[in-house]
Amino acid sequence: MEENSISRPRIYSVSELNSNIKKSLEQSFNNIWVEGEVSNFYFHNNRHMYFDLKDEYSKIKVVMFYQQNKNLLFDIADGLHILVNGYVSLYEKRGEYQVIATDVKPVGKGALILAFEQLKEKLEKGGYFDPEIKKQIPLLPQKIGLATSTGGAVIRDIISVLNRRSGKYRLIIRNVNVQGPASAEDVCEAIDDLSNYGVDVIIIARGGGSLEDLWGFNTEILADKIISCNTPIISAIGHETDYTISDFVADIRAATPSVAAEMVTLDKTKAIEDIEKLKAKLNDIAGSIIKQNMRELHYLVDRKVFRQPQSILSQSWQLVDDYHLKLITRTREVTGSKSHKLSIAAGRLSYRSLTQKIDNLNLILKGYHNRLESSISRIVKKKRNQVELFLKSLQHNSPAYILGKGFGIVYDEKKRVIRSINQVQIGQRIKVTLSDGSLISNVLKKLSEGQG
Repeated sequence: MEENSISRPRIYSVSELNSNIKKSLEQSFNNIWVEGEVSNFYFHNNRHMYFDLKDEYSKIKVVMFYQQNKNLLFDIADGLHILVNGYVSLYEKRGEYQVIATDVKPVGKGALILAFEQLKEKLEKGGYFDPEIKKQIPLLPQKIGLATSTGGAVIRDIISVLNRRSGKYRLIIRNVNVQGPASAEDVCEAIDDLSNYGVDVIIIARGGGSLEDLWGFNTEILADKIISCNTPIISAIGHETDYTISDFVADIRAATPSVAAEMVTLDKTKAIEDIEKLKAKLNDIAGSIIKQNMRELHYLVDRKVFRQPQSILSQSWQLVDDYHLKLITRTREVTGSKSHKLSIAAGRLSYRSLTQKIDNLNLILKGYHNRLESSISRIVKKKRNQVELFLKSLQHNSPAYILGKGFGIVYDEKKRVIRSINQVQIGQRIKVTLSDGSLISNVLKKLSEGQG
């Protein structure tokens, strides 16, 4: 007898199937670029990035781990249009496929420009550019600090300006790396060194270059260092048309390093000219003040008070005598008037007058007393009659009064009042209370009303 062999289908476990799908996806979709808009962005513990990449009709999940996203120059946020480079994989635990990103680029503008705009907006909202926190640059600093590359043309330009404008100055130079992102930390250390040395002002300077060349001056760590430094800082980065984050955060921006050197020195020739002009102006003002004071002095000298001071004093004594006589006269008049009014008042308060007033008041008081006694007597009589009527009404309605008229009260064995024949049974013992005692009896027969 032949056995019919039937081939059995291969059965996968869920884990095995997901593992095979993952391998297949990673082999088929390796090193791809996907374009879309970011949504549902989530930065877990500031390390791993999770977001959706969507277009008009669909979306896919994207993961960018810390090792890849730590080098991004710009921030990923919802609504940003980007290009994602990576590969398609499967998150086996949930059976969801996703793109593992290895690089991200913004669409429409370069990464450096976007990073610059994002950092500028962030710092502006944080108050880094607020004019009220800017420190004043000293007019004539004794010690000038300069953070720049000693191998460039910038330092020669600055020294040339200082020599031309002011033959006497003290310049403390700190050599720094001014090229690329790595220069930011070196500039921050230079700011600390110059500030600790005790300079009055710090100039951060470098020549022009591309956005990549100037990027060290577009970092948040340098912005934080400038804003926290107690020494005033001048930012002179690039050419006049170049703007960096340090230009916005610094206490003042110089269009070029040479302009920065002009800001911390005075032009000797111009200073002398200004002093001469100020001297002439002060002489004119002083001359005008002296002339005005001389005219006022001559006017005062010509006045009578200075030429005949005794006449002014004599007039004053005469006025004092007049006021003294008027005061004596007025005092006598007031005293006489008050004495007359006092005599009249004393006459009105004679003994006979007071006695008569007391007698009148006694008669009025006696009248009030008699009326009060009469009123109280009427009220007491009225209340007594009301009490007597109430006592009579209470007596007529009392049980003893009712029993005295021949009525009785019937109780059962439990001392409950019997009000109906339906409350007792034939042969039941009852108690009848009368006005002078009680009767104990048995019920022989019950007759309803009408049968009696």
